[in-house]
Amino acid sequence: MGHDGVVSSTDSAADPGAPADLIVVLGEHAPVSAGGHAVRAAALALGVLAERATRLEALVDQLAIEARSRESVAGDADIRILLRHDGHGLHVEVRDRRLPLGPGEARRADSRRLVAMGFADRIHVESLGADGNIAVCTVALDEHDLVEHDDAVLDEAAPRVSDEVAASVVVRRMEPADALGVARCVYRCYGYSYLDPMMYRPRQMRRAVESGVMRSLVAVAGDEVVGHIAMTYEHLDDPVPEGGKLVVDPRFRGHHLAERLGRARLDWARELGLPGLWAECVTNHVFSQREVVSLGAVETGFLIGAQPESVQMQAVANAVEGRHSLMAVYLPVADPGGSVLYVPGVHGPLMARVRDRLGIEREVETEVRPATGRTVARLTVNAAIGLSEIRVERVGADLVDHLADQLDDLSTFDLAVVHLDLPLADPATGWAATAVERLGWSFGAWLPCISPGGDVLRLQRLAGRPVDMVHVECARPEGEEVRDHVLAEWRRVARGRTSPD
Repeated sequence: MGHDGVVSSTDSAADPGAPADLIVVLGEHAPVSAGGHAVRAAALALGVLAERATRLEALVDQLAIEARSRESVAGDADIRILLRHDGHGLHVEVRDRRLPLGPGEARRADSRRLVAMGFADRIHVESLGADGNIAVCTVALDEHDLVEHDDAVLDEAAPRVSDEVAASVVVRRMEPADALGVARCVYRCYGYSYLDPMMYRPRQMRRAVESGVMRSLVAVAGDEVVGHIAMTYEHLDDPVPEGGKLVVDPRFRGHHLAERLGRARLDWARELGLPGLWAECVTNHVFSQREVVSLGAVETGFLIGAQPESVQMQAVANAVEGRHSLMAVYLPVADPGGSVLYVPGVHGPLMARVRDRLGIEREVETEVRPATGRTVARLTVNAAIGLSEIRVERVGADLVDHLADQLDDLSTFDLAVVHLDLPLADPATGWAATAVERLGWSFGAWLPCISPGGDVLRLQRLAGRPVDMVHVECARPEGEEVRDHVLAEWRRVARGRTSPD
């Protein structure tokens, strides 16, 4: 159909960078509802429940309406809608080449309110200047696939297996057919409180394994899955996956099964030639911290209140006194090294010590270099866990004003934490990390190699939700040092004090 109509396709030629299951191009005079109808039909075919698919249709329609309300750039009035799915969920991208939303407009936009009301699990928005604007909505697949378990949720009183039974456990790479067994293992350990709902949905897990979004290992006793560990990619082109989803059946604890899983994963990472693995370890106990540290991981940050208090683990003490904090760790595998880290002087000594512990090549530079040009950043909101991430790809002189607008827009959502990722290879990041303190951001973590652009400095901004700081445990003094630096910086910024450097 011509420019004034609707074009749909299963070919990804319109966006060669991302495989697509459906592409809809709305011409200038095409009804905006056409895109939503196509998305709803595809969502139903992919396993999304009818009510959820209808809500997604309404959100896509609203995003198209909002795009239509803005002036087009260079005469390109088309709105492009791309749909794809992977092991994490169904992703709908609405792209236009019109003027971006102005300061405060996003906060008042009905699309943001719909996301806050649960019409999508996540939304990612980005302005590309002359290349237009992108909004990506994500919803979980197979919500009706939630496994009803006959298994008991095991607690501290669960009897431990014998040494002979533990010795018979086989650790191997996960196959799609193992998904149901993994879901049952997660349930035995966490009940229904585990943070990632995919781990209860066998079909969604199978897709994640088949697509390579999740590379997992399982521990199997007979025909029963009793342990799991994974490398998970948010995007398949991420340089470094998250090393997590470690679950060990309480009956098999005390037999070094977590260590066996961790070493098998490290061998696999070496085989793949990965720069490393990053992870966020819980701090209500030290078991997971000890496991990754024993493999060579190092504490690189402390993320305050990053996990909802609803996450509970069986067979360990759980306090419900606020949101939980996570220890950021990095395990170097084949780190490329050789880069410069531009940081404020107040963080320089700690970053140098952490670098030495990691044994990777980095030069820490604390000279302040002001930014020029315009900021390039993208925003993701995960309303389900009350967390947002702003990833800055280029630090510009307008950074503080740009972020102030983003915070204004985020006021639509009921968020507990906003993370800000700054590119450590950008010479202006040292200036930026100090400048954004006036907006409430403080040091959170150093995340090596996590971005296609290299290392990232993660800052954190808390919204005043209760945080459980009483039950925080660190596996070793090095973790305590990182935690104490983070907490001291958080308090300093909260009191409005100037950095000592």
